[in-house]
This record gives sequence, C-alpha cells and structure tokens, in this order.
Amino acid sequence: MTSERWLARMGRLAAVVAVLLVAGCATKDSARGEREYLDEVTAATITVGGPTLVFARERPELAVHARDYLTLVPVDVNRSGTHSQYFYGYVWSTLDKRGLAEEATAAWRFDLVADGRRIALTPLAGEPRDLGLGEPPLPSPARSAQVLVAPTNREVQAFVAGASELRVVATHEGGAVRFELWR
Repeated sequence: MTSERWLARMGRLAAVVAVLLVAGCATKDSARGEREYLDEVTAATITVGGPTLVFARERPELAVHARDYLTLVPVDVNRSGTHSQYFYGYVWSTLDKRGLAEEATAAWRFDLVADGRRIALTPLAGEPRDLGLGEPPLPSPARSAQVLVAPTNREVQAFVAGASELRVVATHEGGAVRFELWR
C-alpha cells in the first residue's frame, strides 16, 4: 500500500471516529434533556437542566382543547465562576386572550408544588440579559408567551428533579387554579 493511500485511509478513519464521538456526546446530553452552551451575548456559561417541565390548565369554558400553559426549565448561569440558578420559563396559552380583559390585567403568582413542598416562582424584575441570559435557554412556545425567570438554588432544583409529584398553583385576585404536569 502506498503512503498516499495509507494517509487517505487514515484520514477517513479519523473522520468517522470524530463523527461517532460527537454523535455519542450529543445523544448523551439530549437524552437527559441537559445541555451547556456559551452565551455569545453575555459570555456566561449556561447549563440548562432537563427535562423541560410543561404544566397545563384546561380551559373548556372558552374553547375545545383550550389550555393555559407554564413551561419551566432549571438553568445555571456561570459568570466568571459565580453561579446563579433560576427556573426559566414561559406563561402561554392556546387562546387569543386579547378580548379577555380580566385575564390580561390579573396579577398571577405561580407556586411550583413538588411532593407537597410549595416553591414560590417569584419573577425577577428587569431583563434576562442582566442575569447573564442574552439568548433564551429555551425557545418560546408561542409569539404571545410571557417570559418568567425566577431565582432558586441548586438544592431546590435537585428536589424538583427528584420529585414524584409536580404541579403548579396559580393565584390571582379571583382565587387559585391548578396547572397539572402535561405529558
């Protein structure tokens, strides 16, 4: 075998091994729903935990198959070695709520309930970029989705990840409603 053919064969073999290694790493992360990336806007390292939690509230009084949703994912923001944890998510609906004045003006407060433990999802004021999130760690599920970023800590994130029962309670002036884990 000539040295040129040997080098070409080794190059192809190296390319195949590289593709398999990259595919193996991507599958491992995406199977658990976790990923890490460098935010190109803020230069923070963002770790997005998994899985993405989607909670739903049925709205049969407004339309067939109508639901309000809350989507949440745990996030760790590493800014030069300083870590901050958040629940990042969206409040959204399959309904066009422009005609529902009560819904638009109601001040909703969300509590995540994990195995009976109530965890307030108190939204942070300001922009996610100020926290190190220049790019959304989770794509918006709808054009009208409202961002919810609530501070937390690793202990709470780990507790939620290991919980066997999860739901969200949304309270406002008129009372409280439940969002069940949507599968």
